[in-house]
Order: sequence, then structure tokens, then C-alpha cells
Amino acid sequence: MLLVANRINQESMKLRNWTKWILFVTILITVPVPYYMVVIGGLIPSIGIIYLAIQGLSVALPKFTSEGFWMLGILWAHVIVIGTVLFIISAGINWLFFRIFSMRYAFMAVAALIIVLLISSTFEIYRLPGHNSSPPANIFKILKKM
Repeated sequence: MLLVANRINQESMKLRNWTKWILFVTILITVPVPYYMVVIGGLIPSIGIIYLAIQGLSVALPKFTSEGFWMLGILWAHVIVIGTVLFIISAGINWLFFRIFSMRYAFMAVAALIIVLLISSTFEIYRLPGHNSSPPANIFKILKKM
């Protein structure tokens, strides 16, 4: 009897971990977060900031200028801070759903949240960074710019 209960607990922990990480990746891709540089700003998904930070590495490293590394530092600060906050949020939502609901309903609630996030990202909820007023965009416009 104890072996069956232990096995069920291990399976539920695996499901909790998978849903937490899938929710985190979905939040990285869909949730608009503030993006600030010196004179430009916007609301873009975190995946856009990660893309800019990786692209900045390929630009700043060969030139090896202090200005390039300063801008790169700002980009990577965005990635670290926003990524940490979004991971804590996704882990908290996942923990709350699995704490309140049974395992089946918690999984369905997380899946419903992921679907809602993916559908809402198709609307123009993002603001592309730019020097003038930022035009609204949806996830497809952002991915096309990458």
C-alpha cells in the first residue's frame, strides 16, 4: 500500500514540474514586460528581450567597446530580473492551482491559463520599442521582427 502511495506522489510531482516549466515558457513567450533602454522603450515579451541580449553579444564582443558592454549589461539585467520574476510568478501560480484543486483540475486550470495566454498574445497588446510613439503589435509581428 505504501509503495502505491509513493508512486502516485512521484507521478504528481512530475506533473507539477512539467506544468510549472511549460507555464514559465508560455509566460516568457506571451506576457508583455517593460523594456527600457536609454531613449527607447516598449512592452514586448521576454523572449524578445532574450533575443536582443543574445544578438547584442554578437555585436558587442567583436567591437569590445565600453559603450557596447554597458548596453549589453542593461539587456542582460532585463533578462535576469524579468526572468526571475516571471519564474517566481509561474511557480506560484502552479503551486496555488495544485494546492487548491485536485491534480486533474489543477492540470486543466494550468492548461486553460496557457491557452488564454496564447490566444491573448494574438491581439495587439505589445508596444514595439522605438524613438517615436511605439506602434501596437501582436506576437506574430514581434516574431517576424526577430
